[in-house]
Amino acid sequence: MECSLDFSAVIFDLDGTLLDTLGEIAAAGNSALERMGFETHPVDAYRSFVGSGAKKLAWRVLPAGQQNQEVYDLFVPILLEEFDSRLNTIAKPYAGIPEVLADFSAAGKKMAVLSNKPHEFTVAAVNKFLPDVDFFEVCGGRNDVPLKPEPDAALKLAESMGVAPHHTLFVGDSDVDIKTGINAGMIAVGAGWGFRGEGELVKAGANIVLDTPADLVSLL
Repeated sequence: MECSLDFSAVIFDLDGTLLDTLGEIAAAGNSALERMGFETHPVDAYRSFVGSGAKKLAWRVLPAGQQNQEVYDLFVPILLEEFDSRLNTIAKPYAGIPEVLADFSAAGKKMAVLSNKPHEFTVAAVNKFLPDVDFFEVCGGRNDVPLKPEPDAALKLAESMGVAPHHTLFVGDSDVDIKTGINAGMIAVGAGWGFRGEGELVKAGANIVLDTPADLVSLL
């Protein structure tokens, strides 16, 4: 597969792109639901729940009849506790990701991570699973910066790296990531191996959709 692009930097999503965290997110969500006395969800259901940050995830996993502010306010801190207790216990990098990142680094590409996962959890996951990768910056969700698909954080990363948006790849596995890339004027690359699949990425307007992490090397 040949698909050479003119880019100097890459911004990666985390969950579903660099790391397979679905089982871990599901375990935390279901444990939090059990603590509230609610029914749990199959692991695969979490594919559609994730992507917009912990607070949106909290709302989405609540039973339809319990989606109100009072229950939500009780549930969010319980969910965050469960995330904290299970962090990095089940997750793992997708096969081929460490090698691909080494290739990008060797090619002189600047790299960063931008996730809607809470910032401290994002940093901890990258430090544990990709400790040898020289990321320019690792950014998770914060209260003072709009979450993806708003382009603010992506544009700030590109500026910090000294790279124009149109020379920056934005790689992610959901429509949220593709829309972030488009909103920021970047090259939106769909991670077809992730949580959502090729169909959603194409529909969202991805410039390119790749089947496996190893296919990323074809972009060099």
